[in-house]
Amino acid sequence: MKTIQIPFEVAEDRGVTIGIDIPDSVKLITYVKDEPNPVEDIQQHLMNAVENPVSGKTFSELIKNKKNVLFMIENQFRQAPAHLLLPHLVEEVKKAGGTPKIICATAKIGALNEEEVREKIGPELYDSGIEVTSNDPFNQDVYTFMGVTSRGIPLWVHNWVAEADVKITIGSTQATLWGYGGSGMVIPGTASDETIEMNHVFTLSPDCVPGNNDNHIQNDKYEALKMAGIDMGINVITDNLFRISHINAGDPVESHLESIKEYDKTYRLQFEEKADITICGSTAPTNHLFFHTSWAIVNCEPVTKEDGTILFASPCPGYQNWQGWELMDVLKEYLPPSQKNQEKVLRDFYKKQNELWAGCIWYKIYEILLKKKTKYITRDENLKFATGVGLDAFGPDDFQEEVDKLIKKYGSDCTIAFVPFGRYTVLEPKS
Repeated sequence: MKTIQIPFEVAEDRGVTIGIDIPDSVKLITYVKDEPNPVEDIQQHLMNAVENPVSGKTFSELIKNKKNVLFMIENQFRQAPAHLLLPHLVEEVKKAGGTPKIICATAKIGALNEEEVREKIGPELYDSGIEVTSNDPFNQDVYTFMGVTSRGIPLWVHNWVAEADVKITIGSTQATLWGYGGSGMVIPGTASDETIEMNHVFTLSPDCVPGNNDNHIQNDKYEALKMAGIDMGINVITDNLFRISHINAGDPVESHLESIKEYDKTYRLQFEEKADITICGSTAPTNHLFFHTSWAIVNCEPVTKEDGTILFASPCPGYQNWQGWELMDVLKEYLPPSQKNQEKVLRDFYKKQNELWAGCIWYKIYEILLKKKTKYITRDENLKFATGVGLDAFGPDDFQEEVDKLIKKYGSDCTIAFVPFGRYTVLEPKS
């Protein structure tokens, strides 16, 4: 008998796992690499990155004799630790005679409240009185029209971005449902509702999958960075304990592409055979909501057989007034998954009965439901909501029993793929 420990973490409760016994007759394949050692001196590493960029001007060159310097940071659900990175950069801007400002690239998630801003940028910087705002996608008065991308998407960007003398993004490089994160600081981060919704139509394309960075939505984001005049991108990779393992900087597109290469060294893995059962976990950085942790299901789909089952463990304790499976009830109308219901989903997108800022996530899950069986392990308080939606969910105490049932179904010599870092991992067939 073998025992695997499936991560079942949130930021406030790290190191939690669920132990599952696997018979020796089962072929168990684990997809994980050791993560790099974390950066020891973050400030030194950061300054080395911005003064030795992948390409483009150095940070000190960019801020010299410039008044309005804007830092564009992620929303409250992303990993890049702005509170560790911003203070020294802000201080350098002040020394150079500039005025630093911060915009939270919240897209359509909603503005950060004061408590969230304080936590995101750190209490010392918050108390310094620095100007901070969040994206406000439904207020047309705060946007500037920048033109139309080569893919036909009109770009309205927040006035703070349009008017800044220097524009610097700080983002997390990580596998997403649409390529790799960290590149969306203009679209969707600081763009208007119209721009976000039209750009996100590209998420419906079959080539918009984890690990494929060369797709329309990603390339449109890159083009938007150029159109908005972003001067520097600072790209951060954090591990599954929130520790920074890599920082680079430079031209926002070229530096992001280089950061992806670094990310893939650890988290892009190849498989030689598909599994009957895929078990994936949820680590602390994926955090509070199934809306975000569930991306792991899509990441793990390639390694799962057509008649296989994906088991995904994610506690989802909720966030402020949002319960753990918030927004996923939209699936209920389209279940059970079928071609007819899929057509209804797509029609509703185009009628704007459902918006693509959220649909770009839950529709990717729906596509998996059309092809594979899925089961969900979550905290007991989430079960009524999850099962009410129509999903096969159960609590941690029933996990072993469910695994045993599946082994009996697929046979004692079946294959199990274990993907501990479900949200981080990109899986592709061995070439």
